[in-house]
Amino acid sequence: MTRRPRLASPALPALALALTAAGLACNGDDGGTDSDGASASGPGFVTTAGSQSSTGATAGGDTGSASDMTSGTSTGSTTGATAGTDGTDGTGVASDPSDSGPKLDVGAPDVDPTTGGTTGDGCTSVDLLFVIDNSVSMGDYQNALALAFPGFTDAIIESLPPGTNLHVGVTSTTMGYSSSGATINCIATGDDNQPQDAFYETPDMVNNGINGAQGRLYDPGGGVHYYDIDTDAGPAELQGLKDWFADAAKVGTGGSQIEMTTAPVGWVADPANSATNEGFIRDEGAVLVLFFMQDEADQTPYVIEGQSGGDHIRQRIALAKAGCGGTDCIIGGGFLNQFCYDQAPISDLLENLGAPPEVTELPDDNLAEDFPEQAAEEMNQLLRDTLTGVIAQKCDEIPPPQ
Repeated sequence: MTRRPRLASPALPALALALTAAGLACNGDDGGTDSDGASASGPGFVTTAGSQSSTGATAGGDTGSASDMTSGTSTGSTTGATAGTDGTDGTGVASDPSDSGPKLDVGAPDVDPTTGGTTGDGCTSVDLLFVIDNSVSMGDYQNALALAFPGFTDAIIESLPPGTNLHVGVTSTTMGYSSSGATINCIATGDDNQPQDAFYETPDMVNNGINGAQGRLYDPGGGVHYYDIDTDAGPAELQGLKDWFADAAKVGTGGSQIEMTTAPVGWVADPANSATNEGFIRDEGAVLVLFFMQDEADQTPYVIEGQSGGDHIRQRIALAKAGCGGTDCIIGGGFLNQFCYDQAPISDLLENLGAPPEVTELPDDNLAEDFPEQAAEEMNQLLRDTLTGVIAQKCDEIPPPQ
């Protein structure tokens, strides 16, 4: 089924340049160094054995810049993205054409007044995966997202029933590493003018050892790859989550300049990444939320193993949710550059999930640099004010584990 994204900020001007200028190019990112995540400790942390200890690789100095007549980070919201090619939910089941969008006016699942827990009519857990661009231009945006997260945390805690369990994890847009990158006519090239496909390095073939790369969950310090917390946790645990994410969101700016938004999702649940990711994604009774933040066009390969790149990745992640209902139990959205959006794999992934995607542009880069608190509040128009309602709605629809 083809779904158009539900705009989180309808007041924003629609993107006027709908890919009609064939020669336009997205700007490539300069090389940079990775920022360090601070160590963290306290209740709610999940540590895993055999975790990767290396930090993000540093860039090679080649700027790889290209002129970008779309400015790369324009402030419009998309209105014309297209869906995947197979019309299914990623598990071979046809999408329901009656789905017109999330219903944001519904309440959370019923709570048992005796136990304070759910009545068994909705999901029991929510897994939040943040895929964050870690190229050189993203430092200010990562900082703004860290500032926005506490408001989102408070909202999601309030929107879900007491006792609902949350997992929160972060990965990056780095698969293989390139110190340069440019997109022209929606096709990216990296070091030595190699095509974007050359930088799709999967962890089952080569583990590049980069913290938070290839779909591995990022460790901001101490072997903590994702945070585990219940919605009825005390104030200290909630603050622990906020502090942890403040470090984890700053996944660094030394990642690949070939930035693959979609590709890492397909490897989060793969056994090749079990050392860092095991236990993060739950199947039955759990909502999986995919949230993306990237200021460049998605540079995931258009074709992977003979399939549309977006369809291939969607089907891979759907396998991890087979008991729950495949992609019906997955929702998504994020702050995404709209250049090439309707052609890139990210649209095939997002628009064939269990609810229409919540997608908008990042705040203005100058705002993020000079007034990060204001940029964070703009981000919360999507995170706190819209996405939490979609998560609560989807949780209400999913039955608990049998």
